[in-house]
Amino acid sequence: MAKCVAESYTFMKVIVVTREAQKSLDRMQPQRRVAIFAKLDAYARGERVDIRKMHGSDYFRIRVGQDRVIIDDQGRVVMVIDAGPRGSIYKE
Repeated sequence: MAKCVAESYTFMKVIVVTREAQKSLDRMQPQRRVAIFAKLDAYARGERVDIRKMHGSDYFRIRVGQDRVIIDDQGRVVMVIDAGPRGSIYKE
């Protein structure tokens, strides 16, 4: 008798960091940078994170302690637009 086993494949999203975001991340303290990448990896794996759609924009923000990460979720690709402290990240 054949046994039917359903296999579940989870696909991780690909994270792409823009040049502007990379510059912001390079200026951060290493501990903050590691926390941001850990949160992005969790989001890419499908775990729950504190994410919200930004008003008047197609972008989302992920909260990482006092820092915010602006992302553009394009399905399989997550583009990191910018990252920084919550007070100054939204100003253009």
